[in-house]
Amino acid sequence: MHMEKTADKWGKSGQGDEWQEKWWEHYDATGKSEKWAHKWCSIDRNTPLDAGHAHVWHERYSQNPLFT
Repeated sequence: MHMEKTADKWGKSGQGDEWQEKWWEHYDATGKSEKWAHKWCSIDRNTPLDAGHAHVWHERYSQNPLFT
């Protein structure tokens, strides 16, 4: 049996802050999996930032043992 899961979530506030999260998972008949995710967020460019922070950020993740 093969199984696949996906998600695409998005949100936006009244102040213009915005975020999105996408992910995908695939499981083969032996139970091995392949997974990835991409998350990002942006906040109003006029928002003061703490040191080391940004108005836009991205986070990506991948796990792919099916093809290794």
